[in-house]
Amino acid sequence: MKKIFTNASQIVTAKTGGKNYKRGNELSELEVIENHSIFCENGIVKDIIPNYAVNKFIADEKINLNGKIILPGLIDCHTHTAFAGSRANEFKEKIAGVHYEEIAKRGGGINTTVTAVRNSSLTDLVELMKPRVQEFISQGVTTLEIKSGYGLDFENEIKL
Repeated sequence: MKKIFTNASQIVTAKTGGKNYKRGNELSELEVIENHSIFCENGIVKDIIPNYAVNKFIADEKINLNGKIILPGLIDCHTHTAFAGSRANEFKEKIAGVHYEEIAKRGGGINTTVTAVRNSSLTDLVELMKPRVQEFISQGVTTLEIKSGYGLDFENEIKL
């Protein structure tokens, strides 16, 4: 499917300088393009085109952005979104000066969430993750790597 996103007030993109990739400090070099549209094919950006050239492109759908700004999606490449249980009470204790070792001796710490993950089904964990993933999306995250880290054994990590 071919789509054209038109009438954006600005398109913010990486200033490539002819490169196909960016690393390190180069990632902070942005370019703001005005009076342009984006042409996509099968979900992939194929071209950024001047607004005056939009009619030269054949598209299945034209989407009028009515002056909105197009920004790159954010990537979060390290999340522990797949977890169960809560350690909120432990944070109160830590603020009060209780050491993590003391909390762990009582079965708290990571043991709280490990036990909760192990006692949860895949369906339970997916349901817990849905609102967390929606929150990421609402903040502009378009690519999300999800890991648990709370199963602590093959059987419980692989179910995620």
